[in-house]
Amino acid sequence: MKTLFICGGSASGKTYLARMIMRQLQSATLMSQDAFYHDRPSGSAADRHDFDFDQPYAIDWDEMKAALESLCQGEVTDIPVYDFNVSLRAGSEPLVPEGDVLIVDGTLILSQPKIAALGDVSVFVRAPETLRRARREHRDVEERGRTITFVRQQLAEQVFPAHDQHVEPSAVHADLILDAEDIMRDPEGTVRQVLELLEQTG
Repeated sequence: MKTLFICGGSASGKTYLARMIMRQLQSATLMSQDAFYHDRPSGSAADRHDFDFDQPYAIDWDEMKAALESLCQGEVTDIPVYDFNVSLRAGSEPLVPEGDVLIVDGTLILSQPKIAALGDVSVFVRAPETLRRARREHRDVEERGRTITFVRQQLAEQVFPAHDQHVEPSAVHADLILDAEDIMRDPEGTVRQVLELLEQTG
């Protein structure tokens, strides 16, 4: 099974691209870095919301690596289910590998050598801060029940600093860098470009 990594800033369009590729392939497996946030049940809800989820220490990389290796072997693998509304894990569910491609999306996957080494093709989606801000504000308010004040504070104090510190520098490890606005203008052409690159790998 080939592995395709899609990396980029929060709300850059990684998941959108991953889903378009999934539709084109018809049969593929999708896994997200977001499933592997450390569980923090002992803290209060306020403490959990204040935790910096954009730093590498927020992710259980060993668990994610084990899941990647298992899926690449064609094995059914239990993947954590993370509930963003309460910032806690909500159990796990089996992921059945399908097709010949495993797509993995996440902000930090190219910043972690032991994870990045498992990718056959790595794509970085680059989006301007204004676009990422607008998308993140809409998503967190509409889908995750956050207040706009909380979202803007989190962006300023955690998301954007972590992006500059960890996410953007990891673009040097990508095989292909895509502009988010180009993806929106020509989604089909973008998918073709990624799949052609994937086909070139052994």
